[in-house]
Amino acid sequence: MRVCEWNQDYSVGVTILDRHHKRLFEILNKLFTLMDEGSEDRPILNVIDELIDYTHYHFEQEEEMMAKIAYPDLEQHKILHKELIDQLTDFAKEAQNGMAIFVAIKIATIGLEWLKNHILAVDHKYHEYIKAHGIEVNI
Repeated sequence: MRVCEWNQDYSVGVTILDRHHKRLFEILNKLFTLMDEGSEDRPILNVIDELIDYTHYHFEQEEEMMAKIAYPDLEQHKILHKELIDQLTDFAKEAQNGMAIFVAIKIATIGLEWLKNHILAVDHKYHEYIKAHGIEVNI
């Protein structure tokens, strides 16, 4: 079940980070599929873990890139990233205590909205910064 697809509107102008964002959409769609199928807890928990692990990886890469280009809003961006990781971690703990499918609904819904809004409203700011300063990003 594909709930949301990455499209060019989500591009941040950095190929590797666009790939990361695409992968995050794919993981969230996988979670929606499991919910739609009424999956058992274990596969849902595995996808939740995958989402958290990949989100950590993506945030580390994105923050490293922002540090390299001296992005002025890096610290605020890090705070937003930490808030999401903390929220996902809390949800994962809740899911491990049973009824993972109900927690997955919260994760998938909140995660998808957060991802779309974050890319379009927050990540696009570093995209504009890169363009305005003629920076070539190589990560």
